[in-house]
Amino acid sequence: MVPLSRIVAGLQLLAFCPVVAQSPNWTIHGDTTGAPPGCSASVGIAAISSWFAAFSHADSAALARVTPSGPAPGFVFSIGKFTPSDTFARIETLSELVRYARSRMQRHERMTLEAVRFYGWRGRKLGFMPYFVRAADDLGQRPLAGIGKAEYWCGQGIVVLNLAPRPSFDPGP
Repeated sequence: MVPLSRIVAGLQLLAFCPVVAQSPNWTIHGDTTGAPPGCSASVGIAAISSWFAAFSHADSAALARVTPSGPAPGFVFSIGKFTPSDTFARIETLSELVRYARSRMQRHERMTLEAVRFYGWRGRKLGFMPYFVRAADDLGQRPLAGIGKAEYWCGQGIVVLNLAPRPSFDPGP
């Protein structure tokens, strides 16, 4: 018998599958081949696009569709300090993530994906590194380059997303 959590996760992923038919407005690099049965890189790509759009709009329903709401082992979102006055955040639940997104929306936070480098499937996990720009009222006049280390888990969504300023020696893909 299929656990109820798997059924719910599958239904959540179906909710954003129409995005899969559209090409993302960012570039894809690296290895997305070798998905295990029942998994798809295109669904992971759609989840990544949806997550960044949902965060910028503090859209709790969209974040819930692409972020585990149940007890996902190891779920974490973190973001480093992009300016001296910025604050580091580490978040381990969907409700905390929504609260943080809403607080950043008050500062007109915008994170725009530029590219994603994929590192292939390891079991049901697809590792990736997002390259993005971040802007907000409290971060200065110019958008700031960012980079991340992340994992999409087949059937669950974005489970790990750690973001930080992009080092000057890394121009991106």
